[in-house]
Amino acid sequence: MEQQNKENFWSHHTEAYEEKQAFVVGKELVSIAQSEILTEKKLGKVLELGCGTGLYTETIINNSENIVATDFSDEMIEVAIQKRGRLKNVEFQKADALNLEFENESFDTVFMANLIHIIGNGERLIQESNRVLKKGGRIIITFFAIEDMSFLSKIVIGFRFIKTFGKPSKEATIEKTSQKSVETLLSNNGFEIVKSLLLGNKSKSVYLIAKKI
Repeated sequence: MEQQNKENFWSHHTEAYEEKQAFVVGKELVSIAQSEILTEKKLGKVLELGCGTGLYTETIINNSENIVATDFSDEMIEVAIQKRGRLKNVEFQKADALNLEFENESFDTVFMANLIHIIGNGERLIQESNRVLKKGGRIIITFFAIEDMSFLSKIVIGFRFIKTFGKPSKEATIEKTSQKSVETLLSNNGFEIVKSLLLGNKSKSVYLIAKKI
């Protein structure tokens, strides 16, 4: 039932999802995160978790050999295929990021955008990412850094979120994520931090890269 509720929450927002997301945090912040991602080279075989409608899939494809782009929502995958099904060397499929069916050490890079702060079990997410990554492989994480924003900015973002998406899902309120907390999660679960940036002005996003030890 819990998984069904999590899936249904985002499945209801597939229409104009990217526009809604940009309204909540600001188009500038999304653009800054995409620009940072474009600087990463030779990503190899990539597993994307929480791909949504494929916005970031389109960003990372040029630096990847191929991408398996996954999401927990059937509706999100459906829209991603409609919007980005033309992308070469990309396979969209449904997957549970907390219980991946891929074999150990299957990927060179795991990428996730705006997932860890709503998943509800960040440690399990990082452990599964570690399992499917090859030794020396990279994990790239970007997420809206609510906990690193000023009090006023939190209020503004919260208001926009509720106006756009309604009351947050239970998973989104279980675990508070910040730049420091996710760095700690990575360090405690077999990763070495390579890059850690706090992006944006009022609205903020964390951009992290870590290597599997």
